[in-house]
Amino acid sequence: MRPELKGYFLKEYGSWSVLIIAYMIGLGVSHAFSWAALPLFLALGLLINSKQAFMKWMRGTGDRTSLAILLGQLAVAAALLVGVFRGDILRLLPLLVFPALYLLMNKLKGEHFVLTEVLGFTLLSLAAVLAKFLLTDSLDMRLFLGVALYFSAGVFKIKAVLMKKTRDRVLTAVAVVVAAVVYHLIHIPSIILLPLVDNLVVAAVLYRVKLQTTGWIEVAKGLTFLGLFVAYY
Repeated sequence: MRPELKGYFLKEYGSWSVLIIAYMIGLGVSHAFSWAALPLFLALGLLINSKQAFMKWMRGTGDRTSLAILLGQLAVAAALLVGVFRGDILRLLPLLVFPALYLLMNKLKGEHFVLTEVLGFTLLSLAAVLAKFLLTDSLDMRLFLGVALYFSAGVFKIKAVLMKKTRDRVLTAVAVVVAAVVYHLIHIPSIILLPLVDNLVVAAVLYRVKLQTTGWIEVAKGLTFLGLFVAYY
C-alpha cells in the first residue's frame, strides 16, 4: 500500500467496534441471515471510513486527493446500498437526516463537541436498523432508539473520565436515567442496559484507569450489550 494512502484509513477503533456491535445486534434480533449482509457491511464500513478523507478535505490538508478518495468511497458505498436494497432504497432516504445533522454539527462545532459525538454514535447505531431491514423488511426505529441510547450514554462517561468535571459526571448519570426511562416507555427490557451500571459507578466515584483499559472496558460492555439485546429484545 502506498504510504500516502495509509492516512485515509480511519483509526477510531471505538467507532469501528460500535459499528460492528450495532450491525451484529441487527443480525441477531432478526434471527436470520443473508449473504447480502456482507456487501451491506462493506458499504457501511466505506461510509464510516470516508470520514478520514472528509476531515482532511475540510482542513485543506489533502486537496484533490482527499476529495477524490472521499467521493470514490461514497460512490462505491452508494452503489452497494442500491444493489442490496434495490427498490426499497427509497424507504431508507429519510434516514439521511442523521448523517446530515452529524456533518452540520461537525462543521459548526467540530468533531469533539459533545453533541457532534452523540450524533456520531447515533449515526453508527443505524447499522442495526439497516441489518434488520435487510433481513426482515422491517424499518425498526424502536431498535434504533434502543441501540443509539446505549452508545450515546457512553459519550458522557468518556467525557467524565477524560475531563474529570462534576458536570460531566452528572450528565453521565442523567444519560443512564434517560435511557432507562425511554426503554420503559417503548417496552424494551431494562436488563439490556445492565452494562451501564459501570457508567453510574464512574459518575459516583470516578475510578481512574489507563485510557487503553477504558477502551477495553467499553468493548467488553458492548459485547455484553450485544448478548443481552439479542437475548431479550
